[in-house]
Amino acid sequence: MHIIGERLREIRRKLGITQGELASLVGVSETTVWNWENGKREPRSSEINKLAKVLGVSVSYLMGETDMDHENVKKNSFQHVIEIPILDPTLIACAGKGNHIESVYAKAEKTVFLPASDVGVISVDADKRPFAVVVEGDSMEGAGIPDKSIVVVNPAEEIYDGDPALVTFGIMHQIAIKWIFFKRNGNIELRAANPAYSPLIFTKEDIENDMIKIIGKVMYVINKPKKGF
Repeated sequence: MHIIGERLREIRRKLGITQGELASLVGVSETTVWNWENGKREPRSSEINKLAKVLGVSVSYLMGETDMDHENVKKNSFQHVIEIPILDPTLIACAGKGNHIESVYAKAEKTVFLPASDVGVISVDADKRPFAVVVEGDSMEGAGIPDKSIVVVNPAEEIYDGDPALVTFGIMHQIAIKWIFFKRNGNIELRAANPAYSPLIFTKEDIENDMIKIIGKVMYVINKPKKGF
């Protein structure tokens, strides 16, 4: 077994986490982690950096170049941190036309790291993994989501009345963040925090015709977004 695989398995077991949990934190499949630990393949340099950050050890220790971190690997050193890609809103709008969000992940040029506790459920479905976008406009400033802020969106999280969410709507699949309200008659209302913007109502027929698509719940901004009222 390669030294990286040995160290990886040793640290993971000492921290008490599964291969699947580690895979979710690093953003790879559980099979990939198994292959690393069993010497079937070695992680790329970028993946080694992620592993070291998540596991709370140095890259040198992980690669077997030093034993200095051996006694310092403790459960409280485990960083429940995941790397989240910042996606281009125009590409997400294209996904709203029927393509998959997964298809635009690879085109992300920048990422942010956040504690997993701030992101919510990490889905095993690659098309429902968390991602981030940069906000454009002032319609949600009253919800704590100012212009040019970075928001983290999680498609796997359940959305309730008043939650802020990323949506695409209209013939041109315009993309925006709005408060969402589900009406008893089956309609959906999109509401901005800024009263200068009128609410948008979508009927059951609009929903069936893909005139609106809820992409995911807004989980994190600079500060937590506020609910609607």
